[in-house]
Amino acid sequence: MTDSAPTLETGNATEAGASSRGWFVGDLAAWATSRGEALHRSSTPRQSADVQVKWFVHPPGHARQAWADPDGCFSLGVVVDGDMHFAFRAHDGSERTIHLMQRGDYVIWHGPSYHHSWRTEGGCTFLTVRWSAFRR
Repeated sequence: MTDSAPTLETGNATEAGASSRGWFVGDLAAWATSRGEALHRSSTPRQSADVQVKWFVHPPGHARQAWADPDGCFSLGVVVDGDMHFAFRAHDGSERTIHLMQRGDYVIWHGPSYHHSWRTEGGCTFLTVRWSAFRR
């Protein structure tokens, strides 16, 4: 038996991300460790320290309760179906809101520059991809 990650995996994004708030590609081993669980880094090709992918089905009226602090990632969010409202607050206090309403509508932002929040009126399926904003 080898200690290398599988090179092919199939599944459902909702099921794969059930234990990690929808994140199904990324540093899943670190996520598990932060919750006192274990995941061997070589157990899935979805394990990545370079990119994170989240598939989340938001129910109608779902909202982030507080502003998310700036982080070290670029983020790309894409509406698969439904609607999503985003609010961004820059370090200087200026705010901008964006309403994504059609399949394929997206927003991309530099995480170190903004606090953000979101809400959906009618519910939605949303895909988020994150990667480091800093060169290695």
